[in-house]
Amino acid sequence: MPQSRRRPALPLPLLPARFVGTVRRFFRAYEADESDARRFRARQLEALLRLTPLAMAVNVLNVVVIDFSVWDTAPTTMIASWSLTILIMAYMGVRGWVQSRARAERATASRRALRHAAIQAGLLGAVWGLLPALLFPVIDIDSKFYVGLVVTGMICAGGFALTSVPVAATSYVVCIGVGSVIALWYSGLEYAHLFSLLLFAYCGIVIHSVWTMAKTIGARLVAEAHAERQNEVIGLLLKDFEDHASDLLWELDARGRFAHVSVRLAQVLGVTAERLATAHAWAVLRRRMPDDDTGVTQWAALRSHVTDRRAFRDLHVSITHEGRRTWWALSARPLFDELGQVTGWRGVATDITDKHDAFRKLSWLANNDSLTGLVNRHQFRELLQTLLQGPAPVGPLAVVCFDLDDFKRINDSRGHAAGDRLLAIFGQRLLAAARRSDTVARLGGDEFAMVLRGATGEDEVRSLLDRLLASLDEPCDVLGQPEQLRVSIGVALAPADGHDVDTLLNHADLALYAAKDAGGHRWCLFHAALADTSRRRLALSQALLGAIERDEFRLVYQPQIDAEDQHISGFEALLRWEHAEHGSVSPEEFVPIAEATGMMHEIGDWVLRTACAEAANWPRGVSVSINVSATQLTGEGFVERVAAAAGDLQPSRVELEVTESALIEDADGAVGALRKLRQLGFRTALDDFGTGYSALGYLRRFPFDTLKIDRSFVRDLSRDGEAQVIVETILAMARALRMRTIAEGVEHPVEAEMLRERGCAAFQGFLVSRPLPAGDVTAFVEGWRPVPLRVVEPDAHTASA
Repeated sequence: MPQSRRRPALPLPLLPARFVGTVRRFFRAYEADESDARRFRARQLEALLRLTPLAMAVNVLNVVVIDFSVWDTAPTTMIASWSLTILIMAYMGVRGWVQSRARAERATASRRALRHAAIQAGLLGAVWGLLPALLFPVIDIDSKFYVGLVVTGMICAGGFALTSVPVAATSYVVCIGVGSVIALWYSGLEYAHLFSLLLFAYCGIVIHSVWTMAKTIGARLVAEAHAERQNEVIGLLLKDFEDHASDLLWELDARGRFAHVSVRLAQVLGVTAERLATAHAWAVLRRRMPDDDTGVTQWAALRSHVTDRRAFRDLHVSITHEGRRTWWALSARPLFDELGQVTGWRGVATDITDKHDAFRKLSWLANNDSLTGLVNRHQFRELLQTLLQGPAPVGPLAVVCFDLDDFKRINDSRGHAAGDRLLAIFGQRLLAAARRSDTVARLGGDEFAMVLRGATGEDEVRSLLDRLLASLDEPCDVLGQPEQLRVSIGVALAPADGHDVDTLLNHADLALYAAKDAGGHRWCLFHAALADTSRRRLALSQALLGAIERDEFRLVYQPQIDAEDQHISGFEALLRWEHAEHGSVSPEEFVPIAEATGMMHEIGDWVLRTACAEAANWPRGVSVSINVSATQLTGEGFVERVAAAAGDLQPSRVELEVTESALIEDADGAVGALRKLRQLGFRTALDDFGTGYSALGYLRRFPFDTLKIDRSFVRDLSRDGEAQVIVETILAMARALRMRTIAEGVEHPVEAEMLRERGCAAFQGFLVSRPLPAGDVTAFVEGWRPVPLRVVEPDAHTASA
């Protein structure tokens, strides 16, 4: 080598030592301390044992091939003795494999075990190497070819089969190779010496390849051991230094007793430290584990790991002490001595009681309604899906949907606490009326559902539902006040009314709406005619497409008058739809469809443009109020579209009305848009105040210019003291916040007078006028006479805002 020429002063006596060191390093599969080496050797031997049956079968098969090839030319006694020797060795190998299978998997192995394996492999190789030496002098050239072919294959196959134990592989190849090379050298065959050298080189290549592969395997073993040790050390250090009382380090000796008893451990197990130090740990733990199914299963899993001497991690066990049940996660590994015997266990116990309780609560919440404790929508649908399309048919059933008729009134007038209490009471009564085989669920809000198994028709559901309705006749106490429970019920039968979850629920909903339309507090069975409602909704959604281009929409305007001097302050724009086929369609019917189908943006922009353009022709000082949907308010570029629609109309003459539900869907986006509109000079109004969810919170975040009192309060103003209190509260709050108030749906003079006396700024309704076409607004304003107010009866085609 060039380097050696540059260093001629290298002492020659060092060369043999360096050569010896290189050889030793080559014939060393891995560098490891004795603790790791014992485990590595066990894994090497286990890998070797796994191949033993196959290797012995190959040996037996090759014996048969040899006997068949040379039986006529070789001495019978010689070949029979050799074959018997191989068969005996194969039998011993298989017997050793069977015995190893009966024992537990070894964790460690000594150097002597590897030497024993090398000796066995060398003996087997020597017997095979003896074959050509015995037979070549007495068999013909064809038989020599077959023998040489088999022996060469055995060199290759046997060497690589023993790769996991390279010492054994080397011993085997050397023994079989030496015998074969010598036999071939003296065989007298043409070119025998040349082929002998080639066979010798071939054996060397096999040995070199075996050790190269063994080094790769050894490097992997070392890397795995290093990673395992690092993880173990890091894990123990972290557990040891965590400054809390949820973890325990524990160690057992060979007799199963605690090697160290801490105060915390004694407290957890409820045993004194002195007694715990002499007690059998597994017996103490078993006595503290519950005897229910969970405890028995946990103990069986733990016992299995201990008996099989297998490490385990995060094995959950529960412990009961003084009536309290705690949960622990155990992680441990067995400790072995040099002979592979278990000397104890070492591990960590982590208190996971809080986590376990939280998981159980989350699991319960994932499948149950937190307010009523009933099954929730997700679990109900999964159960129904299983019943309808599961592997085991369950027969006919009924899906029943419930909706509380007066829930919105109670929730709005008395608050969410009363509404929640009403829902809980109704859930309890549903459970009381249901059979054990029925499933009751709360789908959300005031929607409930039930599955009745075995229901084939009306007769099967009649008795239960009639009994339920009768139980609701008894008033319930809701936060100290009696309330009457009224419920509408829809029923759909499977398989008659549907074979899947969505179809059945949809049909039950259609039947429920029919019960509501019939006056409520009754039940209705689904029939095909009810599907017409669903088909009408679909037809209307299709008819809305292109309605603007066909000029089917129009705006009418309802006057708003000042309560004191009764001058006209503005008009509210109301949308109307006249369709050639469907006729006059109410906004209450087509607006939700437009919002659900995404057409409300286009329709809302048309309303903005049209209302502002028509208001520009009104007398000065008369404003226009325009309703804005939730989808419009939070849509991209809404503020810019409002400004563009206003055109030359002064922003102060435009008031945008939003409902509380619009704020709930995207409060931040809605408030942000309203702030920008206020900055541009537009006025804002909160419509239907008091019927939503958290109006006070929105008033605190955003000061509206106007609060509109919902007609439901105005309608009951003259006969309901509670409605009077609510209206007076709204008016007082509006004054405190410097907001203007407008009452909707005023139809009688007494209502107008009561509102004026209580400080309401303005009102609108049929007492003033029915909604007017745009062309009549100017004439109405010019011809308006403040007194006396005219009572206008509503007709079928107009409705107040």
